[in-house]
Amino acid sequence: MNDTVLTQDNEENSTPPPQKWHQLINLKLAALGQPTCHLDDGDYSYLTIADSLLKRYARQRRLLSAYRCPADQRIQDFLNTYLTENDVDQQVELPGTTFIVDKPGMAREMSLPLNGTHFHSDLVDSYRLLQGVLHNPKSDRRTTKGVFHIAAGNLPVPDDKL
Repeated sequence: MNDTVLTQDNEENSTPPPQKWHQLINLKLAALGQPTCHLDDGDYSYLTIADSLLKRYARQRRLLSAYRCPADQRIQDFLNTYLTENDVDQQVELPGTTFIVDKPGMAREMSLPLNGTHFHSDLVDSYRLLQGVLHNPKSDRRTTKGVFHIAAGNLPVPDDKL
């Protein structure tokens, strides 16, 4: 029994292949009622299988749309009070639904275009590397070499990055 538990833990902590990440991200987008990405393999059977589950989740989300967790409610109350005290007529509402990045490595997969290894804008150049994603801002006061985010892998991590 202990061997089974160890195997399950190792599978949870291992990095899945990109197509699995893309499927998980698509499922999360579909659950939020957002458009999904078009994958290269064109296999959307997992969305068909999860359709009834996604519909049930959407119904629950509609029923709980007015509910905010205590932390979000405190933030919303602060915003309402602050705007009222400063004579701002327009009220601001926190988003009711959010995309939750709950697995290690998911943000790294979402930080670059689908099946892409590079992103360029006027503000930043980002590259996918073995260790993670390199974000190189156009103007960075700290360094001209960029900001490097270390991810789990086979390469050693410098002591100052632990």
